[in-house]
Amino acid sequence: MSPARPAHEQPGAIPARVPYDEYGNLLPSTSGVDPDRIDWRPPDPFTLPLRLQDTHGLRGITRPITWKDPHGPSTFPMFPDDLARTVKGTVIDHGLVVGATWVPLVRRDRYGIGLKSFHEQEDPAPEPPPATPAEEATARYIDREHVVRLIRAAFTVGEPEEDLPPDLTNLIRHIREDRP
Repeated sequence: MSPARPAHEQPGAIPARVPYDEYGNLLPSTSGVDPDRIDWRPPDPFTLPLRLQDTHGLRGITRPITWKDPHGPSTFPMFPDDLARTVKGTVIDHGLVVGATWVPLVRRDRYGIGLKSFHEQEDPAPEPPPATPAEEATARYIDREHVVRLIRAAFTVGEPEEDLPPDLTNLIRHIREDRP
């Protein structure tokens, strides 16, 4: 936790395990809950349409905002400071936040969900396949010819290569014959 920012403004960390109860509700805290009733699950991101159920008091880490699954009994707490980012960064259709990916977070021993950032939601660009030897040779040829044109443009004024000084002719010949 950064000492420069209060705990309720910390970005949160993805915990190793997240506490759920037997109904699928994410527990905001494990204090006061029978340890046998806690189902510890991995913090897998999930995509569910959620409806804002309760805002309690909108300040303080101990008063979470509650989101509810409209098609089931599950509820999910959220840290109050994440609400503005959620409303600004999602599509809300008839009171439901749709198409968002949620991530379980932990801050100061409190659990909640947060909106997964848009750059984290996108699939990474596929790695381009490695170039074939023919493509590499073509790229080297194009690069060499570009260098030859630059040399000719810098040291001559449209003269044919036969009229160049011997040093420049040798340089151009060595550039064109360059082998990897």
